[in-house]
Amino acid sequence: MFLEGKIKKYNTERGFGFIELEGNQADVFFHITDFPKGAGGEPKVGERLKFLIVKDNGKSKAANIARLDLKRSNTHNQFNQDKEVDRVIPPKNPASHKGMIFTIIGLVFIVILMGLVFQKYQVYQQSLKLKTAQLIEKQKKIVEAQRQAIGDLPEVKFSEKKINALKPSLISEFDAPVAENKTTAVSQFRCDGRTHCSQMTSLAEAKFFISNCPDTRMDGNHDGEPCEKQFGR
Repeated sequence: MFLEGKIKKYNTERGFGFIELEGNQADVFFHITDFPKGAGGEPKVGERLKFLIVKDNGKSKAANIARLDLKRSNTHNQFNQDKEVDRVIPPKNPASHKGMIFTIIGLVFIVILMGLVFQKYQVYQQSLKLKTAQLIEKQKKIVEAQRQAIGDLPEVKFSEKKINALKPSLISEFDAPVAENKTTAVSQFRCDGRTHCSQMTSLAEAKFFISNCPDTRMDGNHDGEPCEKQFGR
């Protein structure tokens, strides 16, 4: 609240003095630096002032001083300054300060949490890649073991007797113009475990089996002609 009083003492050399208040109140200290800048000159004893009392290092002093005895024009300008001084400056809200601290702490916590989640995701990806590599290596070992267990297929060897017996039979089955396709004719049969004549569908198939497949029982007299009774030979 603004108070009014008169200058009781003023030390020009040291730039400070005291203001006398009405009643039995103690005099108020003031310093020249708290006076308004501009016209009016130095403070004068008996000059009326309007001011606020504030604390400075634990001691009271006058501040925001307005000089009431100046000319009206100066007084008008000073009045406008007083209105600015009268505006209440809201104090800092400690609650909002605490809220800002909690917000910062929350953001830091979120950043840390995101870092941990990302790190865990990277560990999971690395673990997944390692398991995949181990599975592929395991499959390779299984395939290699199967290959070693089966071994290489035995090479089919033809005796001279069977080769000579096979030539006329193949020529008789096909016309001369297509004799050059003997490889195609032979390739239509394959060894599938059949060993008896009753399982054959043609003489060419029977001859293929006794020439290429093991353990056949279709040439009892071993003359190179299989299934003679069945196919009229």
